[in-house]
Amino acid sequence: MQLFGKIRRLFHHYLIIDLNDVDPPDRRLIEKNIGQLVEVRFDDGRHITADQRSKIYAMIGEVDRWCGNYIPELTKTQLKRMYALRKGLYEDFSLSDCSIETASRFIEFLLAFCFENNVPFASRTVDAIREQYGWDLQCLKFHRCMICGQPADIAHVHAVGIGRNRNHISHVGNSVMALCRAHHQEQHRIGINSFMRKNQLKGVRITPEIAEMLRLGNWRAERGADIISTEED
Repeated sequence: MQLFGKIRRLFHHYLIIDLNDVDPPDRRLIEKNIGQLVEVRFDDGRHITADQRSKIYAMIGEVDRWCGNYIPELTKTQLKRMYALRKGLYEDFSLSDCSIETASRFIEFLLAFCFENNVPFASRTVDAIREQYGWDLQCLKFHRCMICGQPADIAHVHAVGIGRNRNHISHVGNSVMALCRAHHQEQHRIGINSFMRKNQLKGVRITPEIAEMLRLGNWRAERGADIISTEED
């Protein structure tokens, strides 16, 4: 069992750690092992970080429950093999000491897998991974709220202008975000600037590739998503 948390204090030879989301079964296991030897790892700037490992295991846990394995180690092995096949890798990698780059690429793979297969995220998992590179783009692609992961619409950060036909103008250079109805209503209630600050959002700047992916403007298909404009406060 692996647990993640934040170091709060070092007092003489005592290390105080604030653990993340300890479930009752894990708590009972910890209580049974009080007084036993444990291993504490620290990031060295070259190998997978604790933050990366936490994100990976959070997503593996979601996939494990979604597919019905309920055996996280089995699900981890299956996902690693799938990743290796897609990337053409012939050597296994360890989530204990792989490189930061390998961990980042595996996280991006897990994100894509979860979105492509509509794997539901618990709120604590969203909190753990939403700052990960690629989260915003996957949310746009699969219409999931960047804040909570719920079904979403695509919204412009800035209004495109009254009287302009969104189907015929170029959206390249504008910024968009994916918001569920609840968060879109909150944005209108408190104003775009306050909303962006509160939720630490920047929006995604539209490139020609993103415009094509989302079918914006000239790329819009018959069944493309509606774009909801937002106003500055």
